[in-house]
Amino acid sequence: MQNSEPTLSTLEDYNGKESKEKRITIWVVILSGLLLGAIYSVMSANSTVSDSLIEKKQTGIMKY
Repeated sequence: MQNSEPTLSTLEDYNGKESKEKRITIWVVILSGLLLGAIYSVMSANSTVSDSLIEKKQTGIMKY
């Protein structure tokens, strides 16, 4: 049987030998994920939600 698994030295990305396009693509993916996370966290921090579960209706009965 032949061993067809690649070794680290045969990989084109090993030891800092990746192309400039791959490096830029990785940075774009990382930064866009961070940007989307920041936008989501700002939107969720600034949105208000009513804590009332049931709306109170006026019945006309006075409580003393």
